[in-house]
Amino acid sequence: MKINRYARASIAAVLLLAGCAHTPTGPSVMVLAGSGKSIEQFQADDNTCRQMSAQELARTPGGEVPAQRRYDMAYMQCMYAKGHQVPVPGGRSGYNSSTPPPPR
Repeated sequence: MKINRYARASIAAVLLLAGCAHTPTGPSVMVLAGSGKSIEQFQADDNTCRQMSAQELARTPGGEVPAQRRYDMAYMQCMYAKGHQVPVPGGRSGYNSSTPPPPR
């Protein structure tokens, strides 16, 4: 009976820990198509940036930054570099590579 309880507790602990560490399957941030960009261009750039973000996540250690946050940062940087709009919390509706940031 004791071995059975130990086995159950071990399995439960493994399942609990497995549920905590997950690999992002996509961005959790919103990015808007840049001015003059077609939906086809946006979708192509989105696919490219998703792949790049997943590769970056696999290539670099996480430290204390959660995987989803690192994925989102890489994704936003990639989409911004391709000329798409990345909304800024508490700021203007969004920036793209042709929109200079406001002075500080």
